[in-house]
Amino acid sequence: MDGVLFPILIFAVMATVGVGLIFVLGSQENVIATRLEALGGGEVSGLSSSGKENSDDPDSGKKAGSFFSGLLQRIGDSARQYFEGGGGDETEHRLAMAGFNPQTHLTTFHGIRMMIGLGLATVGSLFMLITGAPVGKMVLAAGVGVLGGLLVPTFWLGLQIKKRREKISAALPNMVDLLVVCVEAGLGLDAAMSRVGAELDLSAPELSKELNQLGRELSAGQTHEHALSRLAWRIGIDDVDNLVSMLIQAERFGTSIAVSLRVFSDSFRTARRQRIEEAAAKTTVKLLFPLIFFIFPAIFVILLGPAAINIMVKGMF
Repeated sequence: MDGVLFPILIFAVMATVGVGLIFVLGSQENVIATRLEALGGGEVSGLSSSGKENSDDPDSGKKAGSFFSGLLQRIGDSARQYFEGGGGDETEHRLAMAGFNPQTHLTTFHGIRMMIGLGLATVGSLFMLITGAPVGKMVLAAGVGVLGGLLVPTFWLGLQIKKRREKISAALPNMVDLLVVCVEAGLGLDAAMSRVGAELDLSAPELSKELNQLGRELSAGQTHEHALSRLAWRIGIDDVDNLVSMLIQAERFGTSIAVSLRVFSDSFRTARRQRIEEAAAKTTVKLLFPLIFFIFPAIFVILLGPAAINIMVKGMF
């Protein structure tokens, strides 16, 4: 039985990973199909406007990927009824802060959570079945697998958000300085944002992507207040919230953007320097706990160990 257990578990794990990868790749194809459908008036993926399949389509042999993508979309749509009140703003906000498009990745994210949970539950149930465990343990293993599958993507998303925030925070001072230079040189706010986004394309691609998105929204006709608010919502950093609030207030009350940005840049760097000094001052207190629990015991063993051994040996003889 042990010889059969290992291949079955390997097959189950590989099948789960393979299906998940197929779903992720299929979701990207679905995004492209949706955009083409919006541009082409509904004719996409070999379907004419009458809804019949076009037999002359050279991509008609690629229907398998769309099947898995459609299956993932259906699973994700069903799962959204149970997660975050039907795919609420919190999940959409977290996806946006991680750098994903909530409109196209929300259903995919919930579908992947369900597929991973079902895969882990299947692996756990098979393991308990093959080892001859009772039914109660099989149900427990399936429940733990489902719970783990639902939590693992959430933890991964949290790590992605943290990494992206750190990268954007590191590039934010340079962005503010470049924005001040561009505005003082005579560029408008829209042109300055686009120019700064192009300049940061190599050094800070995450922030450049957000600024380019802001430029596209402004070019599409959205107001500065709405586009800037969306920028702060997607990034989710307090410094960006303060910058957006300052720009909105300056435009609303007719204040000079260049002067407001100059004042904000000075206060922003002062606040960052104070936060760094505060973090450096906390280092001494934070080092106290590992010093007491890890370093001092080792020092005591090295210093008092030989003397304690000599005392014990002399006492025995």
